[in-house]
Amino acid sequence: MKYYLLLSLVTVTLFAQCKKDNSLFDMPYLNDEMEIPPGIPPLPFQNIETPTPIITRSATVFEGYGYTAEDVKLITASGIRLDVLTAGTDFAFLERAFLLIRGEDGTEAEIGYLEFIPNNQGPSLNLIPSTTDVTDILKGTYFDVIFKMEPRYSPTQRIELRLNLEFNAFAEG
Repeated sequence: MKYYLLLSLVTVTLFAQCKKDNSLFDMPYLNDEMEIPPGIPPLPFQNIETPTPIITRSATVFEGYGYTAEDVKLITASGIRLDVLTAGTDFAFLERAFLLIRGEDGTEAEIGYLEFIPNNQGPSLNLIPSTTDVTDILKGTYFDVIFKMEPRYSPTQRIELRLNLEFNAFAEG
């Protein structure tokens, strides 16, 4: 009995002294500047880009969580949603969609995809996040978003989009 008590005490002491140095935090981005022009041909793949780069503000985000850029070891996408802002339109015209980001050095990385979009999709589209490491891109000053799509048919009017991106950052420190 004393042996089990001593073993339990040693185990608890070891776990109590272990310092948890790892942390996971969110990096959200919201952008209202994407638009799909009317009459784009239904050919794979049509690319739509953000007209202005998205500023990362990564140093401020890291600092807000108590980390520096050197502490952040991995950043991956955790949520991607596109919402139609134009009344009376939706994503029914799309067959497939991919979302990429491009860093200031020109490096591109796929962050999400949806291989089949139903005909009755509606005005919101949630992409499946990729597990691609985008740490170097998001540690930079800015990034561009590239929406690659395969339309079923050409939309008849301009479609304004809101882009919601959520990234998970893993830090040690």
